[in-house]
Amino acid sequence: MPRRSMWMLAAGALLAAAVAVPAVSASAQTSAKPAANPFGDPNLISMFDGKTLTGWTQSKSGLWSAKNGTIHGNGTARGWIYFNKQQVGSFRWIFNVRQVVGNHAPTVLIWGTTTPIRDALSAIQFQPPNGGHWDYRPGHNNGGGKLFKQSPHPKISTKQWATGVAQMACCPLKGTAVTCKATLVLTFTDKTAGRVGPLAIQVHNKGITDEYRQLWYEPVANPKFITT
Repeated sequence: MPRRSMWMLAAGALLAAAVAVPAVSASAQTSAKPAANPFGDPNLISMFDGKTLTGWTQSKSGLWSAKNGTIHGNGTARGWIYFNKQQVGSFRWIFNVRQVVGNHAPTVLIWGTTTPIRDALSAIQFQPPNGGHWDYRPGHNNGGGKLFKQSPHPKISTKQWATGVAQMACCPLKGTAVTCKATLVLTFTDKTAGRVGPLAIQVHNKGITDEYRQLWYEPVANPKFITT
């Protein structure tokens, strides 16, 4: 299978400051967070051990696997996988993503719900690295219109790793670099949308192979981008 359309989101902060965030216990932080990360924030919590999908729940069995240090989309069907150890309202979320094969941008989901479970978790969808989006909430299921605002930015190539109120910032990684200076690409504003919910990864349709690595999050009252 040819490798193409490779990119990664880094320094993405998805925010909902009006939402109360459940506290994370010291023991939970200690068990989940490695000693160091490339972003210089000691409060970031690791979401992926690089070897298993422990801490993640799939919509369908076999959609995702842990492969070569990534959460690997198997391309079998449309669906999602969400982090089940913690749900957040106001937060910072940083991750790297690349698309190996596919005809739709990789997608992540925020402010969704697992009770009940509906398509795409009834969430707000962000599409790195160039700012695509969708609103899956009941009564919406549309592009969101004026709720989303795209920021001017150079188009990021889908053929390399790139790194990725709610806001998304992205940048391409160069060579062996693990961090880069990100640019704001998308803002979503809807005071009725922010709620405590799972952080989730979505594959839009069958045949797409997306990979994620270096997934970190932090529940915070007033999140700011980590852009380097």
